[in-house]
Amino acid sequence: MDVGGAAYNELFDIFWGWSIVVGIIVFGWQLHHSFFYRSKDGEVPNVDALKVGEFPRHNDNLQLELTWIILPTLLILYLTFISLGPASDVWADPADVGVEGEDYFEIGMTGQQWFWDFDCRELSTDLCTTGVDEETGLTKLIVKKDVVYRFNLTSEDVIHAPFLVQWGAKEDAVPGLYTSMWVTPDMTGEFFIDCAEFCGDDHSYMTAILEVHV
Repeated sequence: MDVGGAAYNELFDIFWGWSIVVGIIVFGWQLHHSFFYRSKDGEVPNVDALKVGEFPRHNDNLQLELTWIILPTLLILYLTFISLGPASDVWADPADVGVEGEDYFEIGMTGQQWFWDFDCRELSTDLCTTGVDEETGLTKLIVKKDVVYRFNLTSEDVIHAPFLVQWGAKEDAVPGLYTSMWVTPDMTGEFFIDCAEFCGDDHSYMTAILEVHV
């Protein structure tokens, strides 16, 4: 499996599918009960002889309660388990996730209030170029498709967190420390790099552009 977002896209489909299933069951159950158990015209109030402060034990259903507890618990454990592997892809060396023998290239990335600064080091312009987007005025990083990149992250002031949604890559940029994340852009076009860690007044505007070319 390549370093990147394929596993995250698969996870999204799984989570989305289960969300639909659970939503249908829960909301269907609520709608059914809302109409089925409405009071009928002429019905005597308190037909179940309910008393304040007393649980109506004659309506207790242990099997239903256990089902309502056990099945959601199993589903949560399953979703947690399948999420553990893809989460490690962000930090793993490419050789550990099936890209053995393939070169990778390092790019420096520094967060500041409230923009991203990129350093292509000594990479060729074909592999990495930085600049400013003429239309938006945002900083831009231009990289090559299907190339493995390691972003070396740090911050000049507070904690930031670049988030590349399309590849499920997100990592904290911490002042005084260097962290890293692996990304293999497998789509061409322009994509946003947002900040996923609240970092001050203009946090919501802390965006850069990632341009991927062939």
